[in-house]
Amino acid sequence: MQKSSGVTELLVLSGIDADGHVTWIFVPGGWDIGALESRFPFSGHASAPRRNVLVTVAVARELARVYGYHPLLELPGKPSLDRLLSDDLAAVKMLIARDQDATFSAMPL
Repeated sequence: MQKSSGVTELLVLSGIDADGHVTWIFVPGGWDIGALESRFPFSGHASAPRRNVLVTVAVARELARVYGYHPLLELPGKPSLDRLLSDDLAAVKMLIARDQDATFSAMPL
């Protein structure tokens, strides 16, 4: 999660199976959201509140290797991103959500 000019940014990764269903959701900590936006063709314009892009599992693994496998919040008993990035996934969706409300209490992901 990053804060800039009163806007809170949250990055959410979702594993997508071959049928297009979400199989897991992971919120990584410490990833450079600005660098990701400049590197990948996210949907929408730069100031849109929600932007997403699909990447291959290999790309997601490389990003995790560069930025780390740690979640934004540690939840006991939850699998690590390394374990979630299995070969049976079709893709990984990266979602950037921006909101003025830092609590994200009403933000649909």
